[in-house]
Amino acid sequence: MSGSCCEIPNRPEGSGDCPRSSSPGKPVDWLTVASLASGRVPPRQDFWLCHDPECPVVYFGAEGALLAAADLRVTPGFKTGSDGLVCYCFEHRQEDISRDLAESGETDILESIKSEVQAGNCACEVRNPSGKCCLGEVQRTINGMKQKMAVAR
Repeated sequence: MSGSCCEIPNRPEGSGDCPRSSSPGKPVDWLTVASLASGRVPPRQDFWLCHDPECPVVYFGAEGALLAAADLRVTPGFKTGSDGLVCYCFEHRQEDISRDLAESGETDILESIKSEVQAGNCACEVRNPSGKCCLGEVQRTINGMKQKMAVAR
């Protein structure tokens, strides 16, 4: 495992396209896939993550392994829609951010996650389906929701 959850470990070179949606996949470590698989752990191979919300495939492997959301311990937020998880270590959802912003116009979720990361309490490489730190995704979610709220006013 890496020294910090926010470091990007060495990943396989090249890219793969999802065999179902033809969407470009993002490389993800086998450890992430193995940690999130709810059944048998797939054999070691290069894996990619399919981010297409319309596609049932979450992970696909260089040797033909396919894992859908039903094959995982957690359903990726990007596959479920607006109430999906954005922080898998501390279980913050899009709806939590939305509620905070609706109530006060701000949210402290990002700062809370940063504090936990600094304290060494995260395990992104095995809890987050992307295998990466969630801070960027949480910030993008907050910014997007703030923009939508500003347009709606």
